[in-house]
Amino acid sequence: MLYDGAIAALQRAVAAIEAHDIPGKCGHLKRATAIILQLEGTLNMELGGEVARTLKALYAYARAQMLKANIENSPQVLHSLIEKLSTVREAWYEADQRPPASPAPPAREALPGEGRHEATYGQPPSPLPPATKDSPYAPSMDRRSGSLRLTA
Repeated sequence: MLYDGAIAALQRAVAAIEAHDIPGKCGHLKRATAIILQLEGTLNMELGGEVARTLKALYAYARAQMLKANIENSPQVLHSLIEKLSTVREAWYEADQRPPASPAPPAREALPGEGRHEATYGQPPSPLPPATKDSPYAPSMDRRSGSLRLTA
């Protein structure tokens, strides 16, 4: 949705340039810039790896191109930027529509008190590892519900 908003704002900025509507152009470019800054602000550079670095470079490029288009009143610069953002937007859309790869679900282990029957997927039950008292994250059995809980 943010890509759609940025692209729409850039298209309106192009129309404003062509109509010699300077206040309109500035308003639409300001909106597109705010959206690009929002996208850039959501990047997780530690977990995102190469994708995050590439998107950060794209967003910096987009901001520079919007500034250039604003100064030069250039719809051509904005058309080129719209094309680039549309390509990335389509890639995200396709990635979202692709069915997820479905790895085999892990076998469920039998919990204490469930009896000694076969667990899900035909795997024999295995006992839970012993909880260490040193770890605040060691699982413990909730006696009322019969389920595991983590305490921190």
